[in-house]
Amino acid sequence: MKLSIKRLFAYWLDFVILASVLILLQWVLYSITSGFPFDYLDTGIEIELWVLGSMSLPVWLYFIILETYNGQTIGKRLMKLRVSNNLGTKINLKQSISRTFIKLLPWEITHIIVLLPTPWWSVEQPSNTFLIYIPNVLIIIYIIILFINQGKKALHDYASKTQVM
Repeated sequence: MKLSIKRLFAYWLDFVILASVLILLQWVLYSITSGFPFDYLDTGIEIELWVLGSMSLPVWLYFIILETYNGQTIGKRLMKLRVSNNLGTKINLKQSISRTFIKLLPWEITHIIVLLPTPWWSVEQPSNTFLIYIPNVLIIIYIIILFINQGKKALHDYASKTQVM
């Protein structure tokens, strides 16, 4: 149970760090460009592409680069955790990419549901709101698997043949 909590807290720390940096960068960009490109993004696909490039991609790179080269994100380092392959050695790039893809899948599904085809805030009654249950159920499944395995393996660890120690 302790390892599960440490992993969740490490992920939360990474999220807080990433959100703080990326939101600050978005705000600075908005301020110095007088609203460009934000004020010109009209369609769901335009907003989704902006989010993908300016938020998702940096987050993916953060996890992929740090876990491939150090075995630790900042959150993992603070919680004294390290990701490794099933033999206890450094993970490779392919493992890091698959691990990150599965870990962040609920987040990306949420973006797609909320933004496509039309952003929820642009219509009076979005028709696909029931779909938001999909990423939420996935997150619950991820957490259940993490606790069942006492923190050693989450769903993305099984798929990528990794573990956290």
